[in-house]
Amino acid sequence: MEATKPINLHDFYSRMVASARSFTELYDAMEGWAEVVLEENPILECQNGCARCCMHQVLVSDAEWDLIHAWMRDNLDKTKRRQIIGRIETQLEEPGNPLSRWLGMRNKHPRAFVRSVNQGFRSELTRCAMLGLDNRCEIYPVRPFVCRAYGRARMGGGNAMICEVFAGRFRQEGRNSDDIHLEEMTVLSPKYFELGQSKDGSAGLYTVMAAHVLRNRTSSGDLVKQPQSLLAETTFPVVTQDDFPIGN
Repeated sequence: MEATKPINLHDFYSRMVASARSFTELYDAMEGWAEVVLEENPILECQNGCARCCMHQVLVSDAEWDLIHAWMRDNLDKTKRRQIIGRIETQLEEPGNPLSRWLGMRNKHPRAFVRSVNQGFRSELTRCAMLGLDNRCEIYPVRPFVCRAYGRARMGGGNAMICEVFAGRFRQEGRNSDDIHLEEMTVLSPKYFELGQSKDGSAGLYTVMAAHVLRNRTSSGDLVKQPQSLLAETTFPVVTQDDFPIGN
């Protein structure tokens, strides 16, 4: 009797990503794929309390924000939502915090805005407002795509999306992150952008998480009941897929 060929789990989850029809299905596939990556590479285990990768602002699509907004309204009380909004308002008042500069780039070329935010990953720390005082993500079940991919995926150019902590571990062990099998952004990104499209099929719209929060706040400091589309945005910078080709 012919032996059963073992399932290649990387291929399995890659197919799950390709067949995803919603962000929920995409996130489920990424979660399973990440578990495979971590099981094969314990060196990528995050330390308890570490939040180095959360000290940045991430670009979030309109469609992702719809999920995040609904989850915050359903699962966080008013006090917690106000705390999150208050953290962003405090950051805007901090001298030298790049967030106010980024949010003021509405009249700049979209790609200049994306470059500035991406450069911040390497040189400027801006704590995510969704990060609680205990260094835990307060919206973890609906955290954005890029947060799920970081530390578990490889860019289209071949570079692993890993933090300096992980890179240091590889150096200590005399290893190279090029040699490990990770999630592939060349597989993840096309599906991400497909699911981020508007209902009419036009390219999806994106801005930083902080802008989504601020433009959806009420005068009392809470979130509005229904998320506001970026189509009507006139204050904060808004970009499309072509302005930040993830995975290239």
